[in-house]
Amino acid sequence: MLSKSFLLLRSLLILYIMLYLGNQLAHFVPAGVPGSIWGLLLLFMGLTTKLIPFEWVYLGASLLIRYMAILFVPVSVGIIKYSDLLWEKMTILIIPNVISTCLTLVFIGIVGNRLFERQSFRHKRQKVLAKRAAREETSSIK
Repeated sequence: MLSKSFLLLRSLLILYIMLYLGNQLAHFVPAGVPGSIWGLLLLFMGLTTKLIPFEWVYLGASLLIRYMAILFVPVSVGIIKYSDLLWEKMTILIIPNVISTCLTLVFIGIVGNRLFERQSFRHKRQKVLAKRAAREETSSIK
């Protein structure tokens, strides 16, 4: 029991340290990126470089993920509390979201086409085209 408590404490401490470092980085780097995102990036770099072993953060991260829905309750209450303001500013909120979604779809489509045209992805392109042709064949038969 003591060992599991130590592992949980170590895990949560590492996650908190990454959050703290991310907040400090956000304070000194005026990039407009929140400290929590910087902290996640630092944690990601630490995990990918194996500077932080995965097992050290697994227990605390799985605990936080398990109770994530409870952590979003205050946000949901805030949205309900200010729903009249959201309805009032709906066009201001929807237009940028629709535009950014369309731009993202176009960008991903262009990048996907460029990747499929490359030699290294030619075999995958042929598989996709073969599946598409088979699907069209079965739909035309029906």
